[in-house]
Amino acid sequence: MADNPKLDVPPELRAIAEQGVGQARAAIDGFLTAAHKALDDASRKVDAAHGNARDMGRTTLDFAEANIAAGFDFASRLAKATTVDEWTRLHADYVKEQAARLTEQAKAIGQHASAASPFAKGDN
Repeated sequence: MADNPKLDVPPELRAIAEQGVGQARAAIDGFLTAAHKALDDASRKVDAAHGNARDMGRTTLDFAEANIAAGFDFASRLAKATTVDEWTRLHADYVKEQAARLTEQAKAIGQHASAASPFAKGDN
């Protein structure tokens, strides 16, 4: 039998293969770095949104408590009224107070919602 001739891979071909592997590794590393950054950014935005939702919930609950307390206060004052004129005045005062309270609450919720929006700070 004849000797098996030894086939050498030319150095140029090995250099091209090594360069290709290096470029592929660099591309994958870049992709993974970008993926980690995207995940971190998304996580921060989710955490911020969760915190904003929690704050909004607390704010609206505080407003509900204030409105309920105002209603009970009004009912208590109304129960102590001795004339229809006093009832009418108490009711008119309550309506004005409640309208002012609700206007302030709506303004506060609007500001809170606007501040919580990712578009308010250009974070998109």
